[in-house]
Amino acid sequence: MTRRLIVLFALLGFASAAQFSVPLRKSGSLRQKMIKEGRYSEYLLQRKSAGKQNLFDTMDEFYLADIFLGTPDQHFRVSVDTASSVVWVLDVLYCDSDNCNVQNVPLKDTYNSSASSTFQDSNKTFLFPYQEISEVYGFLGKEKVSMAGFTLTNQDFIRATVVPDFYTEQPVDGVFGLGWPDQQELKGVGTPMQTLLSQLDQPIFTIWMQRADNATKESSGSITYGGFDGEACDKNIQYLPLAQPGVWGFFVEGWSMGSFKGTQNETAISASSSGWTGVPTATFSHILKATKAKFDWELNAYTVSCSTIERQPDLNLNIGGNTYTIKSLDYVLDLGLNNGHCALAFFSSAKMNADWILGDAFIRGYCHVYDFGNSRVGLSKFVKRD
Repeated sequence: MTRRLIVLFALLGFASAAQFSVPLRKSGSLRQKMIKEGRYSEYLLQRKSAGKQNLFDTMDEFYLADIFLGTPDQHFRVSVDTASSVVWVLDVLYCDSDNCNVQNVPLKDTYNSSASSTFQDSNKTFLFPYQEISEVYGFLGKEKVSMAGFTLTNQDFIRATVVPDFYTEQPVDGVFGLGWPDQQELKGVGTPMQTLLSQLDQPIFTIWMQRADNATKESSGSITYGGFDGEACDKNIQYLPLAQPGVWGFFVEGWSMGSFKGTQNETAISASSSGWTGVPTATFSHILKATKAKFDWELNAYTVSCSTIERQPDLNLNIGGNTYTIKSLDYVLDLGLNNGHCALAFFSSAKMNADWILGDAFIRGYCHVYDFGNSRVGLSKFVKRD
């Protein structure tokens, strides 16, 4: 289970305007219900023509979004990732990873290049590491990418044939990267943000989200491209310089949880695709003591009693001289485990390229403004609670 923890959240949305916002809502079993009733295809077309795009929240662990590739459209549910910069989807013919083409284990949508009139083959293969624990390999090409009425033409993308196990074990068809274009592993591959930035009022995008407590909640969050979401987010923004050039992140100057604390200056990555929080190894040990979490050998994860969700101590982070809090309601997840156990949504970041991996547990408390123009990340309080 530990290998799949870092890339389990996604937000995505585009519209053909200089600034646009995409509402998010919980999916639950809505997709399966619509498929059974024969309404899902009509539902996708309505959302596309309306210029908005809903996101699917699965057990507060990750979020997915719809994109469309090719002519005619081929539909995919993807993870949107601020920690990477490429677009990839599973290939229909050549994917060698487990479950790529097995229906309902979980259900996958795969890309068929022969069915698209806008596909261009680059006749190159592409391999890049994923967070130093695995890799994505596939064939490089160009394609039309559409989402919520907005279109990226001749967009570089990868028809993936080998991907990390955690993707094929989850209902994820691919990834849409929102990271910087100058990452070394890209090797000249064009990123979606390179195409999009010149069309925006401001070279920024804003993400906010909230926990999906029930299936009736209308909105689980949104992403706004080209502007700041002043309705959902407090206008008092603290901007932080990037800790590493070309990486969405900043410094964590200290932390505390219960009687434990640390004061070392450490790097953090803002990872919109991570449903779990990565922490330094020493910090992870202290968190286990503070929460009294026990290792479940059957589940291969640390757990606490679900009855303690609201009583576990806060994790406080010192960032830019201010205190930011991850509450237990966000770092303890009820994933339907055995014997009333809930998952402790932390993992050791020992093999990652930053000390802290701050994903949706952190973003649920604070809006994030990703500012390409000034190479910084802004944090503000999330004020909207539907």
